[in-house]
Amino acid sequence: MTPRHDANRAMSRHARAPAPAGPQPSARLARRSLLAALAALPWLPAAAQAQQPSAAQTRDAKSDSLTLIVPYAAGGPLDRTARPLVEASTAKLGAIQILYVPGDGGAKGSNMVAQATSQDRLLLMGAAATHAVLPWLQPQLGYDPLRDFQPLVLVARMPNVLVMRSDLARQWRIRTPLDLQRFLAKHRQPLRYASGGPGSSGHLSGEMYQMLTRLPLLHLPFGGTQPALSALLDGSADLLFDSLASSLPHIRAGRLQALAVTTLERAPLLPEVPSLNDTVQGFNMANWFGLFAPASWPAEQAQRHAAAFSQAMRSRPVQDTLSAMGVLPEELQLQEFARFVRSEHSKYGLLVQAARIRQL
Repeated sequence: MTPRHDANRAMSRHARAPAPAGPQPSARLARRSLLAALAALPWLPAAAQAQQPSAAQTRDAKSDSLTLIVPYAAGGPLDRTARPLVEASTAKLGAIQILYVPGDGGAKGSNMVAQATSQDRLLLMGAAATHAVLPWLQPQLGYDPLRDFQPLVLVARMPNVLVMRSDLARQWRIRTPLDLQRFLAKHRQPLRYASGGPGSSGHLSGEMYQMLTRLPLLHLPFGGTQPALSALLDGSADLLFDSLASSLPHIRAGRLQALAVTTLERAPLLPEVPSLNDTVQGFNMANWFGLFAPASWPAEQAQRHAAAFSQAMRSRPVQDTLSAMGVLPEELQLQEFARFVRSEHSKYGLLVQAARIRQL
C-alpha cells in the first residue's frame, strides 16, 4: 500500500521561496555544494510563567547584577538547563537572575544582548535558531550572530529523532533508515513529513534528507511542534523529525517507531536507535544551546565567566538535568565555541539557500 498525497501537496507550497532573480544552481549542483560543505565542516564527536520584560526589569537587567536572557518562554529546554546552571554558578559569579524575553523566534531577547555594553552585565542563552538559522531567514534580524556576540560556553546538543507511527511502520515494513530509503526509491512518491513550520529544525532536517538522498519528501508545515506531532499521530502525516524529549514518551509507549537520530552519535536515551548518518552520509543536525556575552565584553571578563560556567556544568544537578533531557553535554569554550558557531552558521546558510526556503 502506498501513501496518499494529492490532497496535501498544496500545503507545502508556502514553505519554499520562489526562485530569486538571476541564474540559479541546478538541484544537482546544489546537492554537490552542500555535500562538499558538509564534508569540510568541523563536526563535533560524539517553571516560572513566561513574561515580557517590563521597563523596571529592563533597567534591572542593565545593572551591576548579572542577568541571563532566555529568548524563549519559560519551561523549554533552554530554561530547564539555565536554572541549575545559574544556581551552580553563583558561588563564583554571585547572584544571577533569569529574564525571559520571548518573541520573534528568539531574536527579541538576542537583540537585547547584542546591543548591550560591557557595563550592562547581560548574557544570552542562545541556540542554533538564534545564531545559525534565523540570520538566514530574517533579513531584518537586527543583530549579526558572529560579530555582536562573544561565545562563552557550548552547553549541550539535543538530537532530533526521525519517527513514524508504529502501525504504519509495520504495514510498510519500515524499521530502519535503509528500509525507508528502499521504500521511497521503490514507490517514488513522497512521504509526508510534518514540521513546526518553515525554517524549523524539523523542516531543515527534511530538506537535508532530500538533498543527501535525492529521495522525495512532501513538507507539511504546522504552527508548532505539538501540532506537527499530533498530525503524525492522527495519520495526517507519515514522518516527523522531532525533538527527542517530545517523541520519547510515544516511542516508549509503542505508538511511534524511532528510525534514527539526527546526530553523528547515538542518543543515550535511545542507544538501540542508529544514527541517520550511518546510511545517509553527511547527515548531522542537532538543536544546540550555549552561553553568549556581548561582543563589548573585555577578554578577561569573558574568560572568567566561561571558566565559571564550565565548572558549573560539571555539577551533579546540571548533569542530571541534561541526562534526563536526553541531550549530549558539551564543554567547548571561547574560541572553540566560536569556531563551532561559525561552522553551524555556514552549514544552515548553505541549506536554506540550496532549498530556497522562504524568508520569514
